[in-house]
Amino acid sequence: MSAFFTEEKREKIESYLRLLVSSKHNLTAIKNLDEAYQKHFLDVFLPLKEFSLKGNFIDIGTGGGVPGIICAILFPESKWTLLDSIRKKVQEIDNFIYELGLKNVRVICQRAEEYAKLDREKYCGAFMRAVARSDVCLEYAAPLIKTGGKIYLYRGPNWKKEKDFAERAASLLGLRIDRVIEYQITENIKRNLVIYKKLIATSLKYPRKTGSATKKPLGGK
Repeated sequence: MSAFFTEEKREKIESYLRLLVSSKHNLTAIKNLDEAYQKHFLDVFLPLKEFSLKGNFIDIGTGGGVPGIICAILFPESKWTLLDSIRKKVQEIDNFIYELGLKNVRVICQRAEEYAKLDREKYCGAFMRAVARSDVCLEYAAPLIKTGGKIYLYRGPNWKKEKDFAERAASLLGLRIDRVIEYQITENIKRNLVIYKKLIATSLKYPRKTGSATKKPLGGK
């Protein structure tokens, strides 16, 4: 493990994972703590272990708080907004934040398309994991980050099958691929963190109205 992964952080991560696997609203299908450590924590941590994240970040479609809560623990100098449209999830995550004593993270119940009208181009980075196809994710995220900011997409081994869709969307949204980090959680679990950089301000026509990103994706069908 990286030197920055202190005992205090380890204990807080374990406390969070215990809350997550025992969720009353089934925030994760994983109910085993060891499996949660592998498939939730290591998936988030491994590609970021050499990073030093500072500034304002947003986790779009946070679900059970992954990766946002994990990143808030790993990078205490950063500030995190967790966004999800399902109220019961948001309420339980808010309880997690309180129980963990985290001061650098908040959770908001709203769709990304609507939230972009309130906090447009405020964040230096946006994270998304297990939300939608890459081009859809880019449309949700691009309006929320500053020019020069980055979008971090956690993707599986087949992400290249989406690459053409994502590239078409990126060209419309003023983005380009910055780097791709390939990593393995186990011998059989291969993952990628695909990072896009925002080159210019996003056109005000994005994001489109609620539902359009999935019904008529920018990358085509």
